[in-house]
Amino acid sequence: MKQRENSAAGMVVGMAAGAALGAAGAMMATQSKRQMRRNVRKVMKGAENAVMQLDKMATDFVEKHIDC
Repeated sequence: MKQRENSAAGMVVGMAAGAALGAAGAMMATQSKRQMRRNVRKVMKGAENAVMQLDKMATDFVEKHIDC
């Protein structure tokens, strides 16, 4: 079961990073380098927060169902 959790966590992190890079690439063509760096940081911080929330939700779910 641990292998499945690690695989799912890696997939979620990859999806979040891919979304952040895609958004940054879309903005790159129309913005200055300084503004682009700011926006990339914001998008990456949002992706990091989303991954942390998903990890907490998954941990809570597993703990709740294992204790039963």
